Amino acid sequence: MSEVLDQQFVVHLYAPTDGPGSGAAYRALTGIWRGCRLLLHMTEPVPGTGLPHVLPGDPGALPQDGETAVAAQERPGADCQAVLRRHHDLLNLSVALAPSEAHGDETWWRTLDGQWEAITAEHAPALLGEARLFLARVDAEDRIRTAAPSLYRRLGSLLPDTAHDPDAPDRGIPAGDGLALWETMAQPDERLVRRFVLAIAPDADPAASAWVWSRGDTAIPPLARYLLHAAKLRYQLRVWQRDGQARRLKAALDTLGDELVRLGAAEPVLAELLRLRRLDARFLLADLREMRRSVEIAAANLGRASGHPAPGPATTRGPFADDAALAHRFLERLDDETAYLTISADRAEIVVDLDQAGRTPPGRPAEPVPATEPTPPPVRDRTRDVFVVHGRDEAARVAVFELLRALGLRPLEWEDLVAMTGKPSPFLGEVIAHAMPLAQAVVVLMTPEDVVRLHPDLRDPHDDGAENGPVMQARPNVLLELGMALAVHPDRTLILLAGDQRPVTDVGGRNYVRIRRDSGFREKIANRLRLAGCPIAPAGPGWRSAGDFSALEALRRVPRGDGPA
Repeated sequence: MSEVLDQQFVVHLYAPTDGPGSGAAYRALTGIWRGCRLLLHMTEPVPGTGLPHVLPGDPGALPQDGETAVAAQERPGADCQAVLRRHHDLLNLSVALAPSEAHGDETWWRTLDGQWEAITAEHAPALLGEARLFLARVDAEDRIRTAAPSLYRRLGSLLPDTAHDPDAPDRGIPAGDGLALWETMAQPDERLVRRFVLAIAPDADPAASAWVWSRGDTAIPPLARYLLHAAKLRYQLRVWQRDGQARRLKAALDTLGDELVRLGAAEPVLAELLRLRRLDARFLLADLREMRRSVEIAAANLGRASGHPAPGPATTRGPFADDAALAHRFLERLDDETAYLTISADRAEIVVDLDQAGRTPPGRPAEPVPATEPTPPPVRDRTRDVFVVHGRDEAARVAVFELLRALGLRPLEWEDLVAMTGKPSPFLGEVIAHAMPLAQAVVVLMTPEDVVRLHPDLRDPHDDGAENGPVMQARPNVLLELGMALAVHPDRTLILLAGDQRPVTDVGGRNYVRIRRDSGFREKIANRLRLAGCPIAPAGPGWRSAGDFSALEALRRVPRGDGPA
């Protein structure tokens, strides 16, 4: 039996810096960071790094891009450390734990894994991915060179009581420099937490540290970089599996098209519904192309990080081969789904065109208008009308209105909305019910205005920080009108998110744009409104800076106490 000389435990966590879940993800990281301080006694800065050992309360204070270390903390004695890094659009929290002294009890992995589970359990759902590495220095150089299954069985007996794939011993790979790597489970493909065993030859500690933890600096180590791209890949897979819109939308297009062909021109409502579903397909196809590009980039980065080409596997076993094969399969499935949805959308377009031709025969002259009749008033061009839902943040509303006007659109003022009802004193609900369907598009401006939290009696142990609060949320009228907009114009509703606020269930995958201090989001707004059928016609290049968004308090607003009662 191989002698286990010592054991270590390294974890790499990944969290998004953008999107509806980024606020909850950062709160999860801060909760884990705090847990490391309280439970693992990491209370000191790491000497020589020059990094603070306290995380910023506001994620907006983090470096905005690039690859850089943000903070580091350690337990006195340097046997336990944590480092938070920014890696472009992700945050990487790495934690290394080792016994404070020679540890003869081989249950140490189980002890540390249990402590780590206690720290992360409530926060894990908000993260993009997690990798736990169980490191063991073993007096078994020959078996490390071949990643012998018997060595994994020896080390696997020391692991926590988590599920083991029976084929895991045979999927190890020699990693060079006196290292061998196994992943304990190869399924399911969409797994959020991955567990690895790394066997280290007696004199290979420097190589293991450089690959897994640090080369003497705070830069992200090679294996953590690789696992970051793998986490992105598996996150995209989870989104795709959870969504399933393409399959449902394809079925709806085919069913509606067949029914319209059967009924002919007698069903104008059915034709309009088919047209709207086809517009949904256009949005979804754009999302699928964007997802495919993200997967393609992740696959290429995996290949570079692992030393294997992407997307096809270069070896037949081990985690690198599994990830490469998954990327290859996922890209094929995205291509198939995109192709089939495109075919259904094209067929729907043909059916709608034929239906319209049947109702309006070509060459039919227009009915002459008698000379004695007055000329009818010009019909208002509704394609420029945009219904804007907003709360009390007047500065944010003004900025959005200025941008829409700069794009050549007509954001509807309150008096415009009242006039659409035909009543001098309509109720608020009447205004919304009459005006919203007449607008070409609906823009829902969600600004953080209310401070909310879930009642303690209703909390679940698995809830993330957004449920435990206090957190910011849009005004109730905005949430209500958002629901109405999605019911009336599901394919022509654009959600603008400003600042950090509580995620709204079922809105994560919707058509949203996050307002930022830079100018790039204006281009996204213009493109999304163009897809919604609005005739974007800016008068000049000034639209790219229209609206004073950089000074909005909404971008910095956080919960705060109101002082003593």
